[in-house]
Amino acid sequence: MHLTARKWMFSLLLIVGATINEAKVFAAPTFTAETGPFLSSGQPQMVIPSTGNYRMYFIRDYRVLSATSTDGLAWGIEAGLRLSSATTPTISVSSITGFSALSLTAGGYRSLFSAIDSSGVYRIHSATSADGLGWANESSTRIAAASTGTFMGSPRLLKLTNGDWRLFFVQNINGAADEANRQIYTSLSSDEGVTWSTTSIVLSQQVGEICVATLTNSRVRLLYTAPLTGETTNSQLLSAISANANGTSFSLEEGVRFSTTSSLGPLSFPVLFRSTETYRWRVYYAFTAAGSTTPHMYSALTLTPDPQSMSPNSANRTDVASVFTISGEIFSPSPTLKITRSGQTDGNGTSVSRVDDQTITATFDPAGKDLGYWSLVVTNADTQTGTLANALYVTFSGGNIVVTDNLLRPLKGAQTRFDLTIYDSGRIYVRLYTLDGRLIRTLMDQQATVGTHTVFWDGKNESGNLVASGTYVVTIEGPKLESVTKIVVIK
Repeated sequence: MHLTARKWMFSLLLIVGATINEAKVFAAPTFTAETGPFLSSGQPQMVIPSTGNYRMYFIRDYRVLSATSTDGLAWGIEAGLRLSSATTPTISVSSITGFSALSLTAGGYRSLFSAIDSSGVYRIHSATSADGLGWANESSTRIAAASTGTFMGSPRLLKLTNGDWRLFFVQNINGAADEANRQIYTSLSSDEGVTWSTTSIVLSQQVGEICVATLTNSRVRLLYTAPLTGETTNSQLLSAISANANGTSFSLEEGVRFSTTSSLGPLSFPVLFRSTETYRWRVYYAFTAAGSTTPHMYSALTLTPDPQSMSPNSANRTDVASVFTISGEIFSPSPTLKITRSGQTDGNGTSVSRVDDQTITATFDPAGKDLGYWSLVVTNADTQTGTLANALYVTFSGGNIVVTDNLLRPLKGAQTRFDLTIYDSGRIYVRLYTLDGRLIRTLMDQQATVGTHTVFWDGKNESGNLVASGTYVVTIEGPKLESVTKIVVIK
């Protein structure tokens, strides 16, 4: 490629490398269904740790009940009701539709629950409990629907890292109860659920019900049920991730976390909770089989590791072994890592260190690796594997140029020397031009191997005659090598 005289007159450009533009790879964990159901006739609402166990609150016949489990799979229902329309002190509640709770600093719990009164008004109320079993209503309405008849439900409480409470809930945006216009709202409390800020939309997507959890890196994940495009049955679980620990700004995550089909029946009331393995997530959900009106509780588990990025994401094949950081989720203790490329020998990670369930560091040696994209494979201790395609781009270093004696006096026998170093084989072009772009001489045009190649110019043109005194331009091109430099000839 010939450069114009205008470029030569106004700039001298030296490019010793190339920039790799790699599209970011987004991922999020998927859930695999477990054998079930695990609770009959129940809509799960939340799970909290209990003494040596887990306690789940679920809704049956618009009343809140509870069950306990040691492994998160086998659940035994506890006697009695936790909350119902008869809970005292009496408030105007005919049906409870959603429930969530957090522990209080002083001990005990406060719940927020969505309910409908006998007039069809939707509200979010609160109740307190000393032991998580016996609950008493609080008199004040915590959050009222935007208008009479506006749907409000699926309250989900989250304790932020600064101690504040954040509430997420579903409300209809058009002041009605239809399902097509329900979106996710949020409100903040700095006094453990007594008073709440003005509500606002946090995710403008059609949703059915929601759940929420904080990841190890303090970001917040929302899971929500939603219909397939063009359908009305909520048959899939989608997700969004927050930009920070405050849970006020969310981006949709690509793909589907879990799904059935609309013909089989709807999903509802997801509950996201850490599995007993601590690095996996389990989602509980209600499923109502087609033709039935009775929901039963099932669960699904994140089985495979989910690597999302590798940093740095490029390396030169002449680099020494160095440490890379892998970010993602579902990383077990003692994972193994490798980079792989079709037809090439795998590169195994060494000195693997699991920082936490979202971060791994490992040493990889790119020396001699084939150029191009390599995929990363993470294998958990139980042999479950996850792959990040195009995780690492193996390239080569930019070439370099050393010019000696660019003030040339050919009548004294002097020569200008060019030492050109390349780190990948390829063709090298060295051409000499006048300032107005006329080709004077081609000094090099040949295939070259990795290493340093030396070219001389004695001040002569293609015909072997000395050029006139003046300024000349030399262009040099090769693998990751591009340069424009001036030479002044003095006779």
